[in-house]
Amino acid sequence: MAKPKLNLFFLSLIAISLLSLLLFLSHRSCSFSHFRDLKNPYPTPPKIAYFITGSDGDGPRILRLLQAVYHPRNQYLLHLDFHASQQQREDLAVSIQSTETFTVSENVNVVGNADSVNYRGPTSISLVLRGAAILLRYSKDWDWFVNLGAWDYPLITQDDFLHVLSFMPKDFNFIEHTSSIGWNEYQRMIQIVVDPSLYLASKGAMFMGDGKRTLPKAYKFFTGSPSMLLSRKLIEFSILGWENLPRTLLMYFANTRSSNRGYFQTLACNSKEFSDIIVNNNLWFIAWDNPPTTEPRNLRSSDLKKMLGSGAAFAGSFLPNDRVLDMIDQQVLHRKQGRVAPGGWCVGSHDRGRDPCKFRGDIDILRPGPAAKRFVKLLLRLNLYIRIQSSPKSHLHLYVCSVTKDTWINHNSKTTCSSKWVGAVGLCSPAWYARKICRMQITTAVVVVVCMDKQGYRYLN
Repeated sequence: MAKPKLNLFFLSLIAISLLSLLLFLSHRSCSFSHFRDLKNPYPTPPKIAYFITGSDGDGPRILRLLQAVYHPRNQYLLHLDFHASQQQREDLAVSIQSTETFTVSENVNVVGNADSVNYRGPTSISLVLRGAAILLRYSKDWDWFVNLGAWDYPLITQDDFLHVLSFMPKDFNFIEHTSSIGWNEYQRMIQIVVDPSLYLASKGAMFMGDGKRTLPKAYKFFTGSPSMLLSRKLIEFSILGWENLPRTLLMYFANTRSSNRGYFQTLACNSKEFSDIIVNNNLWFIAWDNPPTTEPRNLRSSDLKKMLGSGAAFAGSFLPNDRVLDMIDQQVLHRKQGRVAPGGWCVGSHDRGRDPCKFRGDIDILRPGPAAKRFVKLLLRLNLYIRIQSSPKSHLHLYVCSVTKDTWINHNSKTTCSSKWVGAVGLCSPAWYARKICRMQITTAVVVVVCMDKQGYRYLN
């Protein structure tokens, strides 16, 4: 089976949306006072369902991670596995219940009946599927699912994350995947493992079966990172399974080591419904030792510049309370110890060290910062520029029109546009959407139309 590719039509739509977003973020300081009567044309921010997991002693790490990724629009499910004591789960639940920010929104839940999990066995994927099923039951309107470990941490604020994802099709899945399976991955696939956590209430060590199996020919195996951003539609497909593929794969991965590194990759890439809406990147930053080992190395303060420069939304893994986490809190999230990261919904005062999130405003108001611009550049680089330029028949043009402010407001311009190459993208910075302004001249592929008035404000059509 050929490696799945994103449909060019979808790329065209994303090109327009992301270009608009990137250029808008470049000139956030522009004044919009004379557009006060216009309705905000930006899409409603999405809602993210976060499943945050940890093990023995990870309660404080999960709480800190929750504070770093919290937003009232989202849903959060916290899970401490069977290796943690019941007292740790109760302490985590009490911490949530004693925080007014969480209780007002009623969007944070703790799993009381913990699962026994071997993170290198098949129970790793059963844990994710259980968490996803619970989130489907508790909330019917979230758009994407993100699984985080206590060792992960965000590199952008939720305002940045939600604002940028507002411009993305909600059926896209960000899954790092490859079908190039080396000798080690091949051995992992053909080995038969037995994880006692699947059928024993007590803890048990995973062991290997005597025989080996051949790889199935009914579907092609893909592998990748266990961290991913999945659409609600793919989660529903994996849980409800209106085709038999999800159940068939579960039967095979039930005896596969590190099944969380291949189940969703294989499921999405072998499904006709999802194979062409996969982005081959999970939006995570990781680093490897040299020579590389089986797992990414722990990140440290010396990696911060590379982390932020990557444009990734998340990074891992981190040691508990490492200094680099404090640096991310201070430089990126603007989060103080014991508090949630502030966003546009926080309308309280910052004076004298007060928590602005004590007073909640409109949760649909987002205030993206510089990290959003880095995130947009990553998406453009992944989804658009590389893929479009790789095809000799594809041409991405930028059309720039000069119109007056009055003409823009009246929406009746028939301005003829002049063509420029994609390299001019960085010169134009839209501050607001404008519709029905410039006459769109279709060429061979993607067309982006940018309009600007005589005062220098730019708008994307």
